[in-house]
Amino acid sequence: MSSRPHHRGLHHQQHPSAVASDASGWVESIGALSDEHAATSLLLGSPPAANGSMRAAASAVAAAAAAADSPAGAAGDTDEAAAAAAASLSPEQEFEACLEHAVTCMMAEVAAVGEVMLEVGAPQGWGPSRLDSSQLGHVLAALQQAAAKGGADATVLRQGSTEMAAEGGVVSASTADVLVRRRAGEGVPPMEVRVAVIGNVDSGKSTLVGVLTRSMLDDGRGLARGKVFKHHHEESTGRTSSIGQHNLCLDSGGGILNDSQFRSTNCGDYVRHASKVVTLVDLAGHEKYFRTTAYGLTGHMPDYACLIVGANMGVVGMCKEHLGVALALKVPVFFVITKVDICPEHVLKNTVQSLASILKKPGVRKKPYLVRGHDEVLTAARNITSDSLAPIFLTSAVTGKGLDLVRSFYSLLPQRHRWVEAQAGAAEFIIDETFGVPGVGTVVAGTVKRGVITPNTPLLLGPDIGDGSFKTAAIKSIHYKRLPVGQVVAGQTAALALKKVKRAQVRKGMVLVDERLAPVASWEFDADIAILTHSTTIQPRYQAVIHCEIIRQAARVVAMDTERLRSGDRACVRFRFLQRPEYITPGTRFVFREGRTKGIGVVVASEKPTTSSSATPNGSLAAAAAGSCSAAAATAHVEPLRKDQPAGR
Repeated sequence: MSSRPHHRGLHHQQHPSAVASDASGWVESIGALSDEHAATSLLLGSPPAANGSMRAAASAVAAAAAAADSPAGAAGDTDEAAAAAAASLSPEQEFEACLEHAVTCMMAEVAAVGEVMLEVGAPQGWGPSRLDSSQLGHVLAALQQAAAKGGADATVLRQGSTEMAAEGGVVSASTADVLVRRRAGEGVPPMEVRVAVIGNVDSGKSTLVGVLTRSMLDDGRGLARGKVFKHHHEESTGRTSSIGQHNLCLDSGGGILNDSQFRSTNCGDYVRHASKVVTLVDLAGHEKYFRTTAYGLTGHMPDYACLIVGANMGVVGMCKEHLGVALALKVPVFFVITKVDICPEHVLKNTVQSLASILKKPGVRKKPYLVRGHDEVLTAARNITSDSLAPIFLTSAVTGKGLDLVRSFYSLLPQRHRWVEAQAGAAEFIIDETFGVPGVGTVVAGTVKRGVITPNTPLLLGPDIGDGSFKTAAIKSIHYKRLPVGQVVAGQTAALALKKVKRAQVRKGMVLVDERLAPVASWEFDADIAILTHSTTIQPRYQAVIHCEIIRQAARVVAMDTERLRSGDRACVRFRFLQRPEYITPGTRFVFREGRTKGIGVVVASEKPTTSSSATPNGSLAAAAAGSCSAAAATAHVEPLRKDQPAGR
């Protein structure tokens, strides 16, 4: 110890991350990062593509098709042919051709995704532009007719006008925002969007969920939250301690099907007639249930996070922690400030200002956007997936203020992932709950990550609790939101009844995968990580708790591509699980914590052992880590792992 002194002040003076190392919370750690920290690049990353943007997708496809089909030398001939074809059309014919092509693309998108929100007549919008009122009426009529023929409904959300540049100057053009959503029907699975409801204790999370799903107002004394609690001790204390899932069912026109008769036991009757289901994942707000909340944010794979802020208490306590975890996992966040009816005006103003100051910090980089009307709702829903906009709603569950805006926003939320592409792959189902149902047997609940699952499909269940192996298990029946169904597809949550599998053989964290994937449980995995905050330095043999989708387990650092890590640093490391092997896939984002230490990471590669991992010598371990980490170094801008570096178990 005397030969290698570790003085906190010395590290802080020698390293530019001193400002970050003093912060102990998730939000403080993220907000204190600057562009000079290597961790910032991994935290921010690149924003996900918006599923509702048909223009970007169409432009990319058109550009790729043009590049693939046309040789470089023939580009001039192609342009001349297109110009000649356009010149041969009259303005009316060109208008109709453009409209027909746009309608065809729109219906293909609705068939694939389930819904799309269009900007008709706007610059860079959908279909023909520079429309007058009569042309807009013709376009909307054609749009509604095509949607009806394709089993969908086209709902006009807003009509207006905008100024557009023209040859003779600036002209006024008519515009409209239209929602096209597929109707519910036999064999047509509803869209599902998952929203994690997070926030500090006593901020009103369960109350808001109860008000939205039961179509009622609260009495100020816990009436609404009592409708959604799962356990008796939650009702007696008024505090959520478990993960609850509650459904908001929507029809093809954007209306809410939930009424005062809605219950968890009869939600299948509502889901049967729903075109879209918003799953509200109600999470705990108390500090002692933080690991349960972190499991809900990772294992339940939410599309968005709804952060509830009490107007009279502000952004305090676990509200900051939950926001930080959501930011670290790159889950888009929107904010609902509750209890505005009992909050003084100056206190409410201070709450909004403190929230805006947090969002503007360098490590967060989000623009606060106060939603006060339906026009702002449309703007917020269209840009929420850009990961740079932070909508803020002001509500009261007692008076009902702002709840109509929140309902409209939930109705317009697009799916963050394009699940239709994942449906073509081999089936993979992650298990987050297990049950023993009398007369049925073992039932597992979770999310279909990719592929399509049908009854009597043989899948591999694992990793086994004892030896980490995968064993064949057949699906007896499938329920989606308490509704018996013939199949579930990627992006949906479901409950699967298993044949000849005992309850003791399954646990949270296991998976059901197609045998074509040849799944292997890994003791070790390589990851590109960034340290948000740590009081001293991190070296091999350091231990932390990993939260990676449904995995929640302690792991030890056994190899690194640098000597030590401090706050704000980024590196490629190898983790080793301490209790049991897990099924972990590359590309998955995760967080890890230990005391006041907080970090984020992305899985680069998982171990594919041929023998027992515990028998691997340290030298072979470092060499193996060097191979996988060097692949990540090309994109992560880190040095490859040195083979002479001690791995240290």
